[in-house]
Amino acid sequence: MKKVGDKVYVDGYTSMAQQNSGEETIKEIGIRYDEVTGEKFDIYKVGGSWYDSRDGGCYSNKDSMYYIELIENE
Repeated sequence: MKKVGDKVYVDGYTSMAQQNSGEETIKEIGIRYDEVTGEKFDIYKVGGSWYDSRDGGCYSNKDSMYYIELIENE
């Protein structure tokens, strides 16, 4: 389970976005429920956007060029 302050790697789907890739920290954690299954999951605020903990996709902007990869704690 991730917590505020943990690092994630922000990567891009396009070559232009990949140039801006790098490590960021989780600023906030929220909870959502899947509309179909009712499954509870976390969303992480990184930079100015919210990301889905299940697949790393940008939860707050489905058209975002960015996604996150979780970094294991050392």
